[in-house]
Amino acid sequence: MTVILGAGITGLSVAYHLKKKNKDFIIIEKENVPGGLCRNVDTDGYIFNYTGHFLHCRTEYVRNLAKKLVPEIKKVKRNSFIYLDKRIVPYPIQSNIKYLSFKSRIKSLISCFFRTDEEPENLEEWFNHNFGRELYRIFFSPYNQKLWNYPLKKISPDFLSSYVPKESSPYAEKVGEYNAEFFYPEKGIGELISSLAENIEISHGEIKRIDENYVYFGGERVKYENLISTIPLPGFLKIFDVDKNIYKTNKGRLIWNSVFCINIGLKGSFSFDTSIKKLDKNSSKFHWLYFPEKKYPFYRVGSLSNVSPLMVPRNHSSLWVEVSYGKNKPEKSIVDTVVKNLESIGLLKENLIDCICLLDIPYAYPIYNMDGDKILNAIKFFLDKYDITLAGRFGGWKYSYMEESILEGKKIAEELCRQ
Repeated sequence: MTVILGAGITGLSVAYHLKKKNKDFIIIEKENVPGGLCRNVDTDGYIFNYTGHFLHCRTEYVRNLAKKLVPEIKKVKRNSFIYLDKRIVPYPIQSNIKYLSFKSRIKSLISCFFRTDEEPENLEEWFNHNFGRELYRIFFSPYNQKLWNYPLKKISPDFLSSYVPKESSPYAEKVGEYNAEFFYPEKGIGELISSLAENIEISHGEIKRIDENYVYFGGERVKYENLISTIPLPGFLKIFDVDKNIYKTNKGRLIWNSVFCINIGLKGSFSFDTSIKKLDKNSSKFHWLYFPEKKYPFYRVGSLSNVSPLMVPRNHSSLWVEVSYGKNKPEKSIVDTVVKNLESIGLLKENLIDCICLLDIPYAYPIYNMDGDKILNAIKFFLDKYDITLAGRFGGWKYSYMEESILEGKKIAEELCRQ
């Protein structure tokens, strides 16, 4: 029997593809509903998400699967910007430096021309190597410091090549990007997850313990031949007794950041303050905005109502705000600070706030610290002896997106069917 831990997108993909092959499995989810961080949260007529989750497709298989699961799913061209020095700069910044101040344009060109040729060994060096010191100073450094909450010199750059568009010419109009467009259901990404989970029987309960071939959860016990874990790896290691010698003989530790998501429902629509230099006529219809400047505690603000008007009641709109944190979760007073910041740039008026929905993400992004691979590989090698496979962003401890999770689940199911 195959047992799947976690009914997020990766776990559901494993289950979906096993079911297509008529293979037996049990999937266990501690929450009352499936979907993990991709599920919808309905609040007072608004549909909120755990930040923005969008289906970026590179493969024909996932595109066809998405259309099969949600026939009315929409293909959307990304509309994103950077809020910098009271300017709305189209993303990615490295292809849009003509929107910067004259001084920054000149500095960007010069520093881009004099970039180092040395192979980068950490995230700070990677950004400088690819984009030059000026763009690193005004955007890549402050933004990524806020996002990761960890020294950039201690982060490996290996994972970035698929996510950050590289461009040798600062004035290039087109850049190859993985997220230039995306698919999105009219009523939230949770629609896709619900369709994926349809006809899949899910057992609910918190997993208490895992020992030799048994999973204990919610007062029950189930025997496994193969165990697929998509639950956050630090949590999994608390319920499965991993050999402590692994930690002694392999330097490094698992590090991650967390995100506090503030969802705001608004009466009416929103727009920027008139003093802001809007250099793009579509900027008020943004899907998300990046905020590198230190004076703002958040690193990104998005609008699901700009993606799909069916995410909000009629004549209403919505914003989501992402605040990254390390060990200490932000105090609730952060909401007041965020509201004042958004009001100062004209994105909302406090008296028009209809509702606020706070969603915490304890495990948001695994951080690729320099020695992390050693301990991760040792853990995977050890678990393989017990027929345990780690999968997904948090289970497999990797920076991945939705399409990767779906394909990984498919691959795992195919391998199980060959056994």
